Formats: sequence, structure tokens, C-alpha cells
Amino acid sequence: MKRDMKTTIDFKFWNLKNSRLTRTAGSVCTIFSIFFLAANLVVLPASAASDTAQSGYSQNASTGDISDPFEGLNRVMFFIGDGLDTMFLRPISVAYTTFIPKPIRTGVDNFMSNVATPVTLSNDLFQGEWERAGITAKRFVINSTVGIGGLLDVAAKQGLPGHTEDFGQTLAVHGVDSGPYLFIPILGPATPRHLVGRFVDLFTDPWTYILYNRSTLVRLTPTVVVSISARGDADAALTSIKETSPDYYSSIKNLYSQSRRNAINNGQVDNNDLVDIPEFDSR
Repeated sequence: MKRDMKTTIDFKFWNLKNSRLTRTAGSVCTIFSIFFLAANLVVLPASAASDTAQSGYSQNASTGDISDPFEGLNRVMFFIGDGLDTMFLRPISVAYTTFIPKPIRTGVDNFMSNVATPVTLSNDLFQGEWERAGITAKRFVINSTVGIGGLLDVAAKQGLPGHTEDFGQTLAVHGVDSGPYLFIPILGPATPRHLVGRFVDLFTDPWTYILYNRSTLVRLTPTVVVSISARGDADAALTSIKETSPDYYSSIKNLYSQSRRNAINNGQVDNNDLVDIPEFDSR
């Protein structure tokens, strides 16, 4: 994949390992599942909208129609997720971004990204992206030491910008089709390829092993904290989409599709996706 030519969509949120929730039970799991369902509904598309708006890249740009054969069921699941977001996740996330100082929130985000480095590094290697893999490894060493365990992104200031990769992107690079669009309770927007990628990434996610024998509450804490932080950061963009879009469901679906394709291409615009412009006789 080529280097970024436009704004790179931040997929950190979608690299959270959603399937942890499927291994838990009881009331604590139920509560956090509500938070995570709502978070998955909104954060990736909202982040994409925020980034594309800042870069001047139209949200109405061609995204390549994503197959949605289960649209009726997907819309029902989406409606439920949006309601849960309104009732639970949004108030908590807005409070978090309002009362927790920005430096602390940034430090938490940096730390979580640093811990997730093995996921990105392994997929850099699986994709044959040797230069990007080298940057990922350097970032981890620098931020884990000089950056105080990853709390500070010192590497970025040294010309080593961060990026994320997941196994779903790796499958795409090797020609695996995405399959139909799905909106699944707890997991949120996805495709079969993306779901397989999430499962495989569990095996390179350090939290899988660090918190393996811990209580349900402790195992879910990293995911919930990052979900709340990401939802709060995306609130303005999400609110704008919801207020201005004639079809909120379709907007989120298209932004999800656009965001995933942007990630797979590392921000490189695919010429095949551009609208043909007819030639005009200037005479």
C-alpha cells in the first residue's frame, strides 16, 4: 500500500478488541456491552467525518456502493444502538471530555495506542510494508522509553508519525472480498472480513494476555475507557451528521465504508473510485 496522499482516517477505535465482550457474563458485562454497542455505532464514522471535513474531502464523495442485503435488520439494530448512545454513552463521554483535562486524555490515548503496537506491527509485516513496520517498531521503542511508557508521543515529534493496521486490512490487501455490510449488536458496523480481522487481532493484542485471568470489570476497563474518550472527541462531528443528514443510517454506513477503504489504501485515493470527467472541446 502507498503512503498517505490525503487525510489518514484514524481507526484506533475500531482496533479495540470487541470480542472480549463475548467472553463475559453477568450484570457487569451487560452494562458495559451497552456502552460498547453505542460506541461502535458512532465513533469511527464520526471520526472519519471530522477528518474528511477538515481536509476538504467531501462526505458525498464516491464510496463504492457497499452491499447491504440485510438493510431491514441492520436498520433495526442501528436504531437500538443510537438510542443506547443517546441515553448512556454520549452523556458519559461528554462529561469525560468536559471535566478531564486534555493533557490527561491525550496521555491515556497515547498509552493505549502504544500498548496496541503489536497489532499494527504484525499487520505491517503481513502486508509486506517493511518501511512502515520499521517506523512502528521505532515508535514503540522511543515512546516506551523516552515517552514514559507511551504516555508521550515523542516519536511523532521526531518525524515518525503513527498509523494503525488490522488483520481485516491485511485480508483486503491480499484480495479477500469484504462481504455484505452488517450492523451487529455489541460489535457495531462491520463486514465479514472485518469481523474475522478483529478475531485474529486478539492473538496479537497484549491486553488479551495481560488481563486474561482478571475479573470481568478489569478486562473491560481498557476498552471502555478508550471508547468513552473516542466518543467524546467525535461528538461535534457526529452531532453535525445527525442534524444535517436526511438518512442517518445511510450516512454512517457510507462513512464506515469510506473509512475502511481509506485505511486499506493508507489514505491513497484509488483512481478507480473517481468519477469519470468527460472531455470538453475547448475550440
